[in-house]
Amino acid sequence: ANTGTGASNPKPSKRDGEMLSAPSMLLSSHECSRLGKPRAQFPRLGRHSYHRVARPACRGIRQAVRAADTSAERVTVIGEALWDSLPAGLFLGGAPANVACHLNELGRAATVISRVGNDELGREVFRRLQGRGLDTSGIQVDQGGVATGFVVVTMNGSIPSYDIVQPSAWDAMEATEDLVAAAKGAVVVYGSLAQRDVRSRAAITAAAAAASKRVFDVNIRKPFVDPELCVEHAKGCWLLKLNDEELPEMAGWLGLEIIHGDDRALAETTFAALGCEMLCVTRGGNGAALISKDRGYVEHPGFEVDAVDTVGAGDSFLAALLHALLEGVDLAPALERACRMGAFVATKQGATPLHDAAGISALVAKA
Repeated sequence: ANTGTGASNPKPSKRDGEMLSAPSMLLSSHECSRLGKPRAQFPRLGRHSYHRVARPACRGIRQAVRAADTSAERVTVIGEALWDSLPAGLFLGGAPANVACHLNELGRAATVISRVGNDELGREVFRRLQGRGLDTSGIQVDQGGVATGFVVVTMNGSIPSYDIVQPSAWDAMEATEDLVAAAKGAVVVYGSLAQRDVRSRAAITAAAAAASKRVFDVNIRKPFVDPELCVEHAKGCWLLKLNDEELPEMAGWLGLEIIHGDDRALAETTFAALGCEMLCVTRGGNGAALISKDRGYVEHPGFEVDAVDTVGAGDSFLAALLHALLEGVDLAPALERACRMGAFVATKQGATPLHDAAGISALVAKA
């Protein structure tokens, strides 16, 4: 498949479907210098972070799962594909890619649109996503020397903070004909971070305009906050997701009165002002609320878990919620599924662990 820049997508290597037997260093000295640290200070990409079963089994599982899809609606995710440098190692990340991985685990195919550098980390993005059964034909390869996205994640207990390197290849996404075609008629999932550059903003705007349904996850990452852009994309979308810290921010940008201590009233007022079809407010370990134009308001208290790493928990939540809603599941059980998935991922290292059906089902909801 063409990348939109004249380069073709690299095919998975023979090792791609196997567990690595030794750590694999993917950062060159030049790339470490770009990040402002010596190479020795970055964690290696070890087998503890390479979540993969042998390729023959993996391929069979993916085919069987996809055959069980109950909705014909296509999903396309667009935005940042990057590497999260966590204390435990390097993990593939970026909210859109995380959502796509979890959708695929749930049995719903997703196309990933992003841009990576012409470097080893970029090639590993292709290998990992293809190994997870995802369509990577929409990932562009930058030939201008811009490196694959990288984020240094600092953990305070299970709560992460992010140092997002700029520029990154995904800042330079191009609104090609192939990109628009991948989004046309699809449910398009995207956020605000990948729109920090005018080039990627134009690409995402083009994809959103071609969508049958827009799913906007505000996902604020300071200092890359553009209130006008967030409001523009939140208005009229099919599903808007924000957390309980972003909700008052959005209300303030809309000029609404901030109602302290009454999250439901604030959510309903914001929902009415934006005119979206559905609005979801996540509350970390305390569950979430979901509002729909024609199906009312529901809440879930969340699940009792010992969080290990909350990176990607919100993305897994969104994937589970989106999958359930596209299946036609009622609001309450759809929200329950999403909270359950987010809680499960918070107990694992990295944003995209393979799903453990028994472990997910065993979680106990808060009273």
